[in-house]
Amino acid sequence: MFFFKWLRVIIAVTFFVAVSAFFLDFTETVPRMYHWIAHFQITPAILICDFGTFFQTGTEILLFWIILTLLFGRVYCSVMCPFGILQDIFSRTTKLLRGKRFRFKFRSEMKKTRYGLLALFVFGLIFLPTIVTVLDPYSHFGRIMIWIFRPVYLAGNDILAQIAPDSFYYVSNYINLSAFLLALSILLLIGILSLFFGRRYCNTICPVGTMLGLISRFSCYKIRLQSGCISCGLCEKSCKGECIDSKNKTVDSSRCVACFNCLSTCKRNSLVYSLPLPLLSVTPKEPEPSPSSPEPSSPQHHAAFVPVSSRIMKHRRRFLQWSFFSFFLPSVTSSVGASSPPPDSSLPTGVSRVGYKKTMPILPPGATEQKRFRKKCTACHLCVSKCPAGILTPSTWELGLAGFLQPIVRFERGFCNYDCTICTEVCPSRALTKIDRVEEKHLLQIGRVIFVKENCVVEMQSSSCGACAEHCPTGAVHMIPYGDPSKSLTIPEVDADLCIGCGACEHVCPVRPFRAIYIDGLEKHGNAKPAFDPNEKQQEIKLDDFGF
Repeated sequence: MFFFKWLRVIIAVTFFVAVSAFFLDFTETVPRMYHWIAHFQITPAILICDFGTFFQTGTEILLFWIILTLLFGRVYCSVMCPFGILQDIFSRTTKLLRGKRFRFKFRSEMKKTRYGLLALFVFGLIFLPTIVTVLDPYSHFGRIMIWIFRPVYLAGNDILAQIAPDSFYYVSNYINLSAFLLALSILLLIGILSLFFGRRYCNTICPVGTMLGLISRFSCYKIRLQSGCISCGLCEKSCKGECIDSKNKTVDSSRCVACFNCLSTCKRNSLVYSLPLPLLSVTPKEPEPSPSSPEPSSPQHHAAFVPVSSRIMKHRRRFLQWSFFSFFLPSVTSSVGASSPPPDSSLPTGVSRVGYKKTMPILPPGATEQKRFRKKCTACHLCVSKCPAGILTPSTWELGLAGFLQPIVRFERGFCNYDCTICTEVCPSRALTKIDRVEEKHLLQIGRVIFVKENCVVEMQSSSCGACAEHCPTGAVHMIPYGDPSKSLTIPEVDADLCIGCGACEHVCPVRPFRAIYIDGLEKHGNAKPAFDPNEKQQEIKLDDFGF
Protein backbone atom coordinates (compact mmCIF):
# COMPACT_ATOMS: atom_id res chain seq x y z
CA MET A 1 0.00 0.00 0.00
CA PHE A 2 3.00 2.28 0.34
CA PHE A 3 3.39 2.10 -3.43
CA PHE A 4 0.34 4.26 -4.18
CA LYS A 5 1.31 6.93 -1.67
CA TRP A 6 4.92 7.26 -2.75
CA LEU A 7 4.06 7.18 -6.43
CA ARG A 8 1.68 10.07 -5.76
CA VAL A 9 4.33 11.95 -3.74
CA ILE A 10 7.01 11.56 -6.40
CA ILE A 11 4.74 12.73 -9.23
CA ALA A 12 3.38 15.62 -7.16
CA VAL A 13 6.84 16.83 -6.14
CA THR A 14 8.03 16.63 -9.74
CA PHE A 15 5.16 18.77 -11.04
CA PHE A 16 5.35 21.19 -8.13
CA VAL A 17 9.09 21.79 -8.56
CA ALA A 18 8.68 22.28 -12.30
CA VAL A 19 5.83 24.81 -12.13
CA SER A 20 7.37 26.66 -9.16
CA ALA A 21 10.69 26.95 -10.96
CA PHE A 22 8.92 28.31 -14.02
CA PHE A 23 7.27 31.06 -11.96
CA LEU A 24 10.42 31.95 -10.00
CA ASP A 25 13.01 31.75 -12.77
CA PHE A 26 14.25 35.13 -14.03
CA THR A 27 17.27 34.00 -16.06
CA GLU A 28 15.50 31.81 -18.65
CA THR A 29 17.35 28.84 -17.15
CA VAL A 30 14.15 26.79 -17.05
CA PRO A 31 13.17 25.86 -20.62
CA ARG A 32 10.23 27.86 -21.88
CA MET A 33 8.52 24.68 -23.02
CA TYR A 34 7.62 24.08 -19.36
CA HIS A 35 4.70 26.44 -19.84
CA TRP A 36 2.66 23.42 -20.94
CA ILE A 37 2.22 22.66 -17.23
CA ALA A 38 0.32 25.93 -16.86
CA HIS A 39 -1.78 25.10 -19.92
CA PHE A 40 -2.67 21.77 -18.31
CA GLN A 41 -4.58 23.44 -15.46
CA ILE A 42 -8.36 23.12 -15.43
CA THR A 43 -9.56 26.73 -15.18
CA PRO A 44 -7.45 27.96 -18.15
CA ALA A 45 -8.66 24.92 -20.10
CA ILE A 46 -12.28 25.90 -19.40
CA LEU A 47 -11.66 29.47 -20.58
CA ILE A 48 -10.23 28.38 -23.92
CA CYS A 49 -12.56 25.41 -24.34
CA ASP A 50 -14.23 25.07 -27.73
CA PHE A 51 -16.16 21.85 -28.18
CA GLY A 52 -16.21 22.36 -31.93
CA THR A 53 -12.42 22.25 -32.28
CA PHE A 54 -10.28 19.48 -30.86
CA PHE A 55 -6.52 19.45 -30.26
CA GLN A 56 -6.33 23.21 -30.77
CA THR A 57 -8.01 24.49 -27.63
CA GLY A 58 -8.54 23.40 -24.04
CA THR A 59 -11.27 20.90 -24.99
CA GLU A 60 -8.94 17.91 -25.07
CA ILE A 61 -7.34 18.96 -21.76
CA LEU A 62 -10.73 19.26 -20.07
CA LEU A 63 -11.86 15.89 -21.45
CA PHE A 64 -8.60 14.33 -20.31
CA TRP A 65 -9.19 15.38 -16.70
CA ILE A 66 -12.85 14.33 -16.81
CA ILE A 67 -11.92 10.85 -18.05
CA LEU A 68 -9.04 10.53 -15.59
CA THR A 69 -11.32 11.57 -12.72
CA LEU A 70 -13.95 9.06 -13.79
CA LEU A 71 -11.30 6.36 -13.72
CA PHE A 72 -9.15 7.21 -10.69
CA GLY A 73 -10.88 9.97 -8.71
CA ARG A 74 -9.50 13.42 -7.91
CA VAL A 75 -5.90 12.70 -8.89
CA TYR A 76 -5.67 16.22 -10.34
CA CYS A 77 -5.95 17.66 -6.82
CA SER A 78 -3.27 15.36 -5.45
CA VAL A 79 -0.61 15.39 -8.17
CA MET A 80 -1.21 18.22 -10.67
CA CYS A 81 -2.73 21.17 -8.82
CA PRO A 82 0.21 23.20 -7.42
CA PHE A 83 -2.08 25.02 -5.01
CA GLY A 84 -3.24 21.73 -3.52
CA ILE A 85 0.32 20.44 -3.23
CA LEU A 86 1.30 23.69 -1.51
CA GLN A 87 -1.35 22.95 1.12
CA ASP A 88 0.13 19.48 1.61
CA ILE A 89 3.55 21.05 2.15
CA PHE A 90 2.12 23.41 4.76
CA SER A 91 0.26 20.56 6.44
CA ARG A 92 3.45 18.50 6.55
CA THR A 93 5.72 21.28 7.80
CA THR A 94 3.26 22.44 10.47
CA LYS A 95 2.97 18.96 11.94
CA LEU A 96 5.20 20.04 14.83
CA LEU A 97 2.82 22.89 15.66
CA ARG A 98 -0.16 20.56 15.77
CA GLY A 99 1.61 18.10 18.05
CA LYS A 100 1.69 14.32 17.92
CA ARG A 101 -1.70 13.98 19.55
CA PHE A 102 -3.47 15.99 16.87
CA ARG A 103 -5.48 13.90 14.43
CA PHE A 104 -7.92 14.70 11.65
CA LYS A 105 -11.50 13.58 12.03
CA PHE A 106 -14.52 13.06 9.85
CA ARG A 107 -16.63 16.16 9.25
CA SER A 108 -19.87 16.40 7.34
CA GLU A 109 -19.87 18.01 3.90
CA MET A 110 -20.65 21.74 3.89
CA LYS A 111 -22.98 21.51 0.92
CA LYS A 112 -24.41 25.03 0.93
CA THR A 113 -21.00 26.70 1.03
CA ARG A 114 -19.44 24.25 -1.38
CA TYR A 115 -22.02 24.36 -4.14
CA GLY A 116 -22.83 28.02 -3.55
CA LEU A 117 -19.22 28.96 -4.34
CA LEU A 118 -19.27 26.69 -7.38
CA ALA A 119 -22.35 28.50 -8.67
CA LEU A 120 -20.64 31.82 -8.02
CA PHE A 121 -17.58 30.61 -9.94
CA VAL A 122 -19.70 29.64 -12.95
CA PHE A 123 -21.36 33.06 -12.79
CA GLY A 124 -17.89 34.64 -12.80
CA LEU A 125 -16.82 32.64 -15.85
CA ILE A 126 -19.76 34.08 -17.78
CA PHE A 127 -20.24 37.58 -16.40
CA LEU A 128 -17.65 38.77 -13.84
CA PRO A 129 -14.03 37.57 -14.26
CA THR A 130 -13.01 39.06 -10.89
CA ILE A 131 -14.79 36.16 -9.18
CA VAL A 132 -12.59 33.74 -11.11
CA THR A 133 -9.53 35.75 -10.06
CA VAL A 134 -10.51 35.41 -6.40
CA LEU A 135 -11.47 31.70 -6.51
CA ASP A 136 -9.24 30.00 -9.10
CA PRO A 137 -6.61 27.84 -7.29
CA TYR A 138 -3.99 27.98 -10.06
CA SER A 139 -4.12 31.79 -10.17
CA HIS A 140 -3.78 31.92 -6.39
CA PHE A 141 -0.66 29.79 -6.64
CA GLY A 142 0.82 32.02 -9.34
CA ARG A 143 0.31 35.20 -7.33
CA ILE A 144 1.69 33.61 -4.16
CA MET A 145 4.81 32.51 -6.04
CA ILE A 146 5.37 35.86 -7.75
CA TRP A 147 4.50 38.35 -5.00
CA ILE A 148 5.61 36.47 -1.87
CA PHE A 149 8.23 33.85 -2.70
CA ARG A 150 9.81 35.45 -5.78
CA PRO A 151 10.78 38.71 -3.98
CA VAL A 152 12.47 36.60 -1.29
CA TYR A 153 14.22 34.58 -3.98
CA LEU A 154 15.40 37.74 -5.76
CA ALA A 155 16.54 39.28 -2.47
CA GLY A 156 18.70 36.23 -1.88
CA ASN A 157 20.10 36.57 -5.39
CA ASP A 158 20.94 40.25 -4.78
CA ILE A 159 22.79 39.37 -1.56
CA LEU A 160 24.85 36.83 -3.50
CA ALA A 161 25.42 39.45 -6.22
CA GLN A 162 27.11 41.67 -3.63
CA ILE A 163 29.21 38.81 -2.29
CA ALA A 164 30.14 37.29 -5.65
CA PRO A 165 29.54 39.89 -8.39
CA ASP A 166 31.38 37.76 -10.94
CA SER A 167 28.86 34.93 -10.63
CA PHE A 168 25.59 36.77 -9.92
CA TYR A 169 24.01 39.99 -11.11
CA TYR A 170 21.68 42.42 -9.37
CA VAL A 171 18.00 42.29 -10.36
CA SER A 172 15.56 45.07 -9.59
CA ASN A 173 12.74 43.92 -7.36
CA TYR A 174 9.33 45.46 -6.74
CA ILE A 175 6.04 44.41 -5.17
CA ASN A 176 2.55 45.33 -6.31
CA LEU A 177 0.65 46.14 -3.11
CA SER A 178 -2.81 44.95 -4.23
CA ALA A 179 -1.53 41.64 -5.58
CA PHE A 180 0.70 41.14 -2.52
CA LEU A 181 -2.15 41.70 -0.06
CA LEU A 182 -4.46 39.27 -1.86
CA ALA A 183 -1.71 36.65 -2.15
CA LEU A 184 -0.78 37.05 1.52
CA SER A 185 -4.42 36.76 2.61
CA ILE A 186 -4.88 33.53 0.65
CA LEU A 187 -1.56 32.17 1.94
CA LEU A 188 -2.59 32.81 5.55
CA LEU A 189 -6.01 31.28 4.88
CA ILE A 190 -4.69 28.02 3.46
CA GLY A 191 -1.97 27.95 6.10
CA ILE A 192 -4.54 28.02 8.92
CA LEU A 193 -6.88 25.58 7.17
CA SER A 194 -4.02 23.19 6.39
CA LEU A 195 -2.86 23.35 9.98
CA PHE A 196 -6.15 22.24 11.54
CA PHE A 197 -8.36 20.89 8.74
CA GLY A 198 -6.07 19.47 6.04
CA ARG A 199 -7.61 19.97 2.61
CA ARG A 200 -10.59 21.99 3.86
CA TYR A 201 -9.97 24.69 1.24
CA CYS A 202 -10.02 22.11 -1.58
CA ASN A 203 -13.19 20.45 -0.31
CA THR A 204 -15.20 23.52 0.63
CA ILE A 205 -13.95 26.70 -1.08
CA CYS A 206 -12.18 25.59 -4.26
CA PRO A 207 -14.66 25.44 -7.19
CA VAL A 208 -12.36 23.21 -9.22
CA GLY A 209 -12.28 20.69 -6.38
CA THR A 210 -16.07 20.78 -6.14
CA MET A 211 -16.46 20.22 -9.89
CA LEU A 212 -14.10 17.24 -9.79
CA GLY A 213 -15.87 16.01 -6.65
CA LEU A 214 -19.15 15.76 -8.56
CA ILE A 215 -17.40 13.57 -11.15
CA SER A 216 -15.42 11.48 -8.66
CA ARG A 217 -18.64 10.21 -7.09
CA PHE A 218 -18.85 7.95 -10.14
CA SER A 219 -15.15 7.07 -10.48
CA CYS A 220 -14.17 3.44 -11.05
CA TYR A 221 -11.26 3.31 -8.65
CA LYS A 222 -12.05 4.50 -5.13
CA ILE A 223 -10.88 4.10 -1.58
CA ARG A 224 -13.07 1.28 -0.28
CA LEU A 225 -13.54 -0.27 3.15
CA GLN A 226 -13.63 -4.06 3.32
CA SER A 227 -15.66 -6.11 5.75
CA GLY A 228 -12.57 -6.80 7.86
CA CYS A 229 -12.56 -3.21 9.15
CA ILE A 230 -12.79 -3.01 12.97
CA SER A 231 -13.45 0.77 13.04
CA CYS A 232 -10.17 1.50 14.81
CA GLY A 233 -10.19 5.02 13.37
CA LEU A 234 -6.56 5.13 12.17
CA CYS A 235 -7.59 5.86 8.60
CA GLU A 236 -9.97 8.62 9.72
CA LYS A 237 -7.26 10.27 11.81
CA SER A 238 -4.86 10.38 8.85
CA CYS A 239 -7.40 11.56 6.25
CA LYS A 240 -6.64 15.19 5.39
CA GLY A 241 -9.80 15.29 3.28
CA GLU A 242 -11.87 14.56 6.41
CA CYS A 243 -13.99 12.24 4.31
CA ILE A 244 -13.61 8.84 6.05
CA ASP A 245 -16.25 7.96 8.61
CA SER A 246 -14.74 4.97 10.40
CA LYS A 247 -17.75 4.43 12.67
CA ASN A 248 -20.18 4.03 9.78
CA LYS A 249 -17.47 2.59 7.52
CA THR A 250 -18.09 5.04 4.65
CA VAL A 251 -15.86 7.16 2.43
CA ASP A 252 -17.14 10.36 0.80
CA SER A 253 -15.52 9.92 -2.60
CA SER A 254 -16.50 13.45 -3.68
CA ARG A 255 -14.09 14.87 -1.09
CA CYS A 256 -11.35 12.24 -1.33
CA VAL A 257 -8.28 13.80 -2.96
CA ALA A 258 -6.54 10.44 -3.55
CA CYS A 259 -3.60 11.15 -1.25
CA PHE A 260 -3.53 7.47 -0.09
CA ASN A 261 -2.47 8.36 3.44
CA CYS A 262 -5.19 6.10 4.78
CA LEU A 263 -3.85 3.07 2.89
CA SER A 264 -0.47 3.36 4.56
CA THR A 265 -1.92 3.67 8.07
CA CYS A 266 -4.37 0.76 8.07
CA LYS A 267 -2.84 -2.15 10.02
CA ARG A 268 -5.31 -4.78 8.84
CA ASN A 269 -5.30 -4.02 5.11
CA SER A 270 -9.00 -3.27 5.33
CA LEU A 271 -8.73 -0.29 3.02
CA VAL A 272 -8.20 -0.80 -0.70
CA TYR A 273 -8.00 1.42 -3.75
CA SER A 274 -9.68 -0.62 -6.41
CA LEU A 275 -12.63 -1.40 -8.63
CA PRO A 276 -15.91 -2.46 -6.93
CA LEU A 277 -15.30 -6.22 -7.28
CA PRO A 278 -17.23 -8.65 -5.07
CA LEU A 279 -13.99 -10.42 -4.27
CA LEU A 280 -12.79 -7.35 -2.38
CA SER A 281 -15.50 -7.66 0.24
CA VAL A 282 -13.96 -10.87 1.60
CA THR A 283 -12.55 -10.50 5.08
CA PRO A 284 -8.75 -10.41 4.85
CA LYS A 285 -6.75 -12.98 6.69
CA GLU A 286 -5.08 -11.87 9.84
CA PRO A 287 -1.57 -13.02 10.63
CA GLU A 288 -1.55 -15.66 13.34
CA PRO A 289 0.27 -14.29 16.39
CA SER A 290 3.10 -16.31 17.78
CA PRO A 291 2.82 -17.51 21.41
CA SER A 292 5.38 -14.97 22.53
CA SER A 293 3.86 -12.06 20.64
CA PRO A 294 1.28 -9.71 22.16
CA GLU A 295 -2.39 -9.60 21.16
CA PRO A 296 -3.15 -8.07 17.75
CA SER A 297 -5.14 -5.22 19.24
CA SER A 298 -2.41 -4.11 21.60
CA PRO A 299 -0.16 -1.14 20.86
CA GLN A 300 2.89 -3.42 20.99
CA HIS A 301 1.48 -5.44 18.13
CA HIS A 302 1.08 -2.34 16.01
CA ALA A 303 4.60 -1.29 16.77
CA ALA A 304 5.89 -4.67 15.72
CA PHE A 305 4.41 -4.21 12.27
CA VAL A 306 6.18 -0.91 11.54
CA PRO A 307 7.82 -1.46 8.13
CA VAL A 308 11.54 -2.07 8.14
CA SER A 309 11.83 0.37 5.22
CA SER A 310 10.76 3.39 7.34
CA ARG A 311 14.36 4.59 7.57
CA ILE A 312 14.69 4.38 3.81
CA MET A 313 11.50 6.43 3.42
CA LYS A 314 12.87 9.06 5.80
CA HIS A 315 16.03 9.40 3.70
CA ARG A 316 13.93 9.67 0.56
CA ARG A 317 11.96 12.53 2.10
CA ARG A 318 15.17 14.34 3.00
CA PHE A 319 16.49 13.81 -0.51
CA LEU A 320 13.33 15.26 -2.07
CA GLN A 321 13.43 18.26 0.27
CA TRP A 322 17.06 19.07 -0.51
CA SER A 323 16.44 18.52 -4.22
CA PHE A 324 13.59 21.03 -4.07
CA PHE A 325 15.60 23.79 -2.42
CA SER A 326 18.76 23.20 -4.46
CA PHE A 327 16.72 23.51 -7.66
CA PHE A 328 15.99 27.14 -6.85
CA LEU A 329 19.58 28.27 -6.20
CA PRO A 330 20.20 31.42 -8.28
CA SER A 331 21.80 30.87 -11.63
CA VAL A 332 25.12 32.17 -12.85
CA THR A 333 25.57 35.46 -14.68
CA SER A 334 23.26 35.91 -17.64
CA SER A 335 21.97 38.91 -19.55
CA VAL A 336 18.58 37.32 -20.08
CA GLY A 337 15.95 38.51 -17.65
CA ALA A 338 17.82 41.63 -16.55
CA SER A 339 15.77 44.79 -16.19
CA SER A 340 15.86 47.46 -18.88
CA PRO A 341 18.62 50.03 -18.31
CA PRO A 342 17.58 53.39 -16.86
CA PRO A 343 17.60 56.50 -19.08
CA ASP A 344 21.01 58.01 -19.81
CA SER A 345 21.91 60.34 -16.93
CA SER A 346 23.86 62.52 -19.36
CA LEU A 347 20.61 63.66 -21.00
CA PRO A 348 19.16 67.03 -19.98
CA THR A 349 16.43 66.75 -17.37
CA GLY A 350 13.37 68.88 -16.94
CA VAL A 351 10.26 69.43 -14.89
CA SER A 352 7.05 69.10 -16.88
CA ARG A 353 4.84 72.12 -17.42
CA VAL A 354 1.68 70.32 -18.52
CA GLY A 355 -0.06 67.45 -16.78
CA TYR A 356 -2.26 64.87 -18.47
CA LYS A 357 -4.00 61.56 -17.90
CA LYS A 358 -3.93 58.57 -20.21
CA THR A 359 -7.38 57.88 -21.57
CA MET A 360 -6.94 54.09 -21.80
CA PRO A 361 -4.67 51.56 -20.08
CA ILE A 362 -2.23 49.73 -22.34
CA LEU A 363 -2.94 46.02 -22.72
CA PRO A 364 -0.15 43.47 -23.35
CA PRO A 365 0.51 42.26 -26.89
CA GLY A 366 -2.01 39.64 -27.95
CA ALA A 367 -4.83 41.00 -25.77
CA THR A 368 -6.59 42.19 -28.96
CA GLU A 369 -9.35 44.09 -27.10
CA GLN A 370 -10.35 44.94 -23.54
CA LYS A 371 -13.67 43.06 -23.45
CA ARG A 372 -12.13 39.78 -24.56
CA PHE A 373 -9.07 40.19 -22.38
CA ARG A 374 -11.08 40.87 -19.22
CA LYS A 375 -13.21 37.79 -19.89
CA LYS A 376 -10.33 35.33 -20.37
CA CYS A 377 -7.55 36.53 -18.06
CA THR A 378 -7.46 34.87 -14.60
CA ALA A 379 -4.65 37.13 -13.31
CA CYS A 380 -2.26 34.23 -12.69
CA HIS A 381 0.56 36.71 -13.47
CA LEU A 382 2.71 34.19 -15.30
CA CYS A 383 3.19 36.77 -18.05
CA VAL A 384 4.22 39.31 -15.39
CA SER A 385 6.84 36.89 -14.13
CA LYS A 386 8.24 36.00 -17.55
CA CYS A 387 8.33 39.50 -19.10
CA PRO A 388 12.07 40.19 -19.55
CA ALA A 389 11.55 43.98 -19.54
CA GLY A 390 9.41 44.02 -16.39
CA ILE A 391 6.78 46.27 -17.96
CA LEU A 392 3.74 44.13 -17.11
CA THR A 393 2.13 44.97 -13.78
CA PRO A 394 -1.21 44.10 -12.14
CA SER A 395 -3.93 46.69 -12.54
CA THR A 396 -5.98 48.06 -9.69
CA TRP A 397 -8.98 49.90 -11.13
CA GLU A 398 -7.64 50.83 -14.59
CA LEU A 399 -9.65 48.01 -16.17
CA GLY A 400 -12.60 48.37 -13.82
CA LEU A 401 -13.87 45.83 -11.32
CA ALA A 402 -13.99 43.08 -13.96
CA GLY A 403 -10.29 43.52 -14.67
CA PHE A 404 -8.99 43.65 -11.09
CA LEU A 405 -5.32 42.54 -10.95
CA GLN A 406 -5.21 41.71 -14.65
CA PRO A 407 -1.88 42.80 -16.18
CA ILE A 408 -1.40 46.10 -17.98
CA VAL A 409 1.67 47.73 -19.48
CA ARG A 410 3.68 50.45 -17.74
CA PHE A 411 6.93 51.87 -19.07
CA GLU A 412 8.57 53.11 -15.86
CA ARG A 413 10.89 50.09 -15.66
CA GLY A 414 11.47 49.39 -19.34
CA PHE A 415 9.85 49.11 -22.75
CA CYS A 416 8.46 46.31 -24.91
CA ASN A 417 11.20 44.59 -26.87
CA TYR A 418 10.61 44.88 -30.60
CA ASP A 419 11.03 41.12 -31.16
CA CYS A 420 9.69 39.75 -27.85
CA THR A 421 6.57 37.55 -27.81
CA ILE A 422 7.16 35.64 -24.54
CA CYS A 423 3.96 36.80 -22.79
CA THR A 424 1.80 35.49 -25.63
CA GLU A 425 3.59 32.12 -25.55
CA VAL A 426 3.16 31.40 -21.85
CA CYS A 427 -0.41 32.65 -21.29
CA PRO A 428 -2.39 29.51 -20.31
CA SER A 429 -5.89 30.92 -20.84
CA ARG A 430 -5.11 32.48 -24.23
CA ALA A 431 -6.14 35.88 -22.89
CA LEU A 432 -3.04 36.85 -24.86
CA THR A 433 -3.35 35.36 -28.31
CA LYS A 434 -0.12 33.66 -29.33
CA ILE A 435 1.97 35.58 -31.85
CA ASP A 436 3.65 32.97 -34.02
CA ARG A 437 5.86 35.23 -36.12
CA VAL A 438 8.00 38.18 -35.09
CA GLU A 439 6.85 40.00 -38.22
CA GLU A 440 3.34 40.11 -36.74
CA LYS A 441 4.66 41.73 -33.58
CA HIS A 442 6.44 44.39 -35.65
CA LEU A 443 3.09 45.62 -36.96
CA LEU A 444 0.96 45.05 -33.85
CA GLN A 445 -0.22 48.39 -32.46
CA ILE A 446 -0.98 48.22 -28.71
CA GLY A 447 -0.94 52.02 -28.27
CA ARG A 448 -0.38 55.33 -30.03
CA VAL A 449 2.26 57.94 -29.39
CA ILE A 450 1.37 61.45 -28.20
CA PHE A 451 3.89 64.30 -28.05
CA VAL A 452 3.45 67.15 -25.55
CA LYS A 453 5.62 69.94 -26.93
CA GLU A 454 5.27 72.14 -23.81
CA ASN A 455 7.08 69.47 -21.73
CA CYS A 456 9.96 68.81 -24.11
CA VAL A 457 13.39 70.00 -22.91
CA VAL A 458 14.05 71.36 -26.41
CA GLU A 459 11.11 73.72 -25.97
CA MET A 460 11.64 74.47 -22.27
CA GLN A 461 15.44 74.81 -22.15
CA SER A 462 16.48 75.21 -25.80
CA SER A 463 18.82 72.24 -25.35
CA SER A 464 19.35 69.23 -27.60
CA CYS A 465 17.91 65.81 -26.76
CA GLY A 466 16.34 63.50 -29.35
CA ALA A 467 16.52 60.35 -27.18
CA CYS A 468 12.95 59.40 -28.09
CA ALA A 469 13.67 59.38 -31.82
CA GLU A 470 16.88 57.46 -31.31
CA HIS A 471 15.10 54.65 -29.48
CA CYS A 472 12.00 54.43 -31.72
CA PRO A 473 12.27 51.19 -33.75
CA THR A 474 9.67 52.12 -36.41
CA GLY A 475 10.41 55.75 -37.27
CA ALA A 476 7.17 56.94 -35.67
CA VAL A 477 9.24 59.57 -33.84
CA HIS A 478 11.72 61.58 -35.89
CA MET A 479 13.47 64.91 -35.43
CA ILE A 480 12.81 68.09 -37.41
CA PRO A 481 14.58 71.47 -37.32
CA TYR A 482 13.41 73.78 -34.56
CA GLY A 483 13.92 77.43 -33.57
CA ASP A 484 16.98 79.50 -34.36
CA PRO A 485 18.92 77.82 -37.20
CA SER A 486 22.18 78.99 -35.62
CA LYS A 487 21.55 76.71 -32.60
CA SER A 488 21.01 73.65 -34.83
CA LEU A 489 18.18 72.43 -32.62
CA THR A 490 15.75 69.68 -33.59
CA ILE A 491 12.49 68.69 -31.92
CA PRO A 492 10.46 65.45 -32.14
CA GLU A 493 7.67 65.02 -34.63
CA VAL A 494 5.41 61.96 -34.42
CA ASP A 495 3.50 59.83 -36.90
CA ALA A 496 0.97 57.81 -34.85
CA ASP A 497 0.20 55.50 -37.76
CA LEU A 498 3.76 54.14 -37.62
CA CYS A 499 3.71 53.71 -33.83
CA ILE A 500 3.34 50.22 -32.36
CA GLY A 501 3.17 51.44 -28.75
CA CYS A 502 6.39 49.78 -27.58
CA GLY A 503 7.01 52.66 -25.13
CA ALA A 504 10.72 53.10 -25.85
CA CYS A 505 10.22 56.83 -26.34
CA GLU A 506 8.26 57.22 -23.11
CA HIS A 507 10.75 55.18 -21.10
CA VAL A 508 13.81 57.22 -22.12
CA CYS A 509 12.21 60.67 -21.94
CA PRO A 510 14.05 62.57 -19.16
CA VAL A 511 11.18 64.91 -18.21
CA ARG A 512 9.39 64.29 -14.88
CA PRO A 513 6.79 63.79 -13.56
CA PHE A 514 4.88 63.99 -16.86
CA ARG A 515 6.87 62.87 -19.87
CA ALA A 516 7.07 64.99 -22.98
CA ILE A 517 6.13 61.95 -25.04
CA TYR A 518 3.98 59.01 -23.97
CA ILE A 519 1.90 56.09 -25.20
CA ASP A 520 -1.86 56.07 -24.78
CA GLY A 521 -3.71 52.75 -24.79
CA LEU A 522 -6.24 51.44 -27.28
CA GLU A 523 -9.53 49.74 -26.55
CA LYS A 524 -8.82 47.44 -29.46
CA HIS A 525 -5.40 46.63 -30.83
CA GLY A 526 -4.74 47.42 -34.45
CA ASN A 527 -2.07 47.25 -37.12
CA ALA A 528 0.54 49.94 -37.65
CA LYS A 529 1.84 50.92 -41.02
CA PRO A 530 5.17 49.35 -41.99
CA ALA A 531 8.07 51.46 -40.82
CA PHE A 532 9.40 51.64 -44.38
CA ASP A 533 8.02 50.59 -47.73
CA PRO A 534 9.38 47.05 -48.26
CA ASN A 535 9.72 47.76 -52.00
CA GLU A 536 11.97 50.74 -51.44
CA LYS A 537 15.37 51.07 -49.88
CA GLN A 538 15.15 51.81 -46.19
CA GLN A 539 15.51 55.50 -45.51
CA GLU A 540 18.74 56.43 -43.80
CA ILE A 541 18.37 58.70 -40.79
CA LYS A 542 21.18 61.19 -40.55
CA LEU A 543 22.85 61.82 -37.23
CA ASP A 544 21.93 65.51 -37.43
CA ASP A 545 18.25 64.56 -37.28
CA PHE A 546 18.62 63.51 -33.63
CA GLY A 547 19.78 66.94 -32.49
CA PHE A 548 23.00 65.75 -30.84
